[in-house]
Amino acid sequence: MENLTAVCTLSALACPDCGGDLWEMMETRPLRYRCHTGHAYVARSLDKAQADAAEHALWASVRALKEREMLLRRLAHVAQATGDTAQAAIGRRQADRVKAQAEKLGQLMENGIDSA
Repeated sequence: MENLTAVCTLSALACPDCGGDLWEMMETRPLRYRCHTGHAYVARSLDKAQADAAEHALWASVRALKEREMLLRRLAHVAQATGDTAQAAIGRRQADRVKAQAEKLGQLMENGIDSA
């Protein structure tokens, strides 16, 4: 860490590979960044790595929402089968709301996040 403070300033950015703090190298062109574990980027490669990490996280969110919808529908089915029609209706409404969220996020991802 002492070596980093001699040649870098701490940025507000996180390393897309490990999540650690990124340090901006002083007086370098193009801009260069390095984390304490050794991951290193020029500004363009950092931009690409951040975009890839964001896309991965958003697709993981779509998948998580779809899985939640499936669970809510299963719970609604079980509630209906046991005669709890009120709880079944609540579960179906929640599932519909989650499905709409997943569809909106999926459409955003399919259209390309940069065009949003």
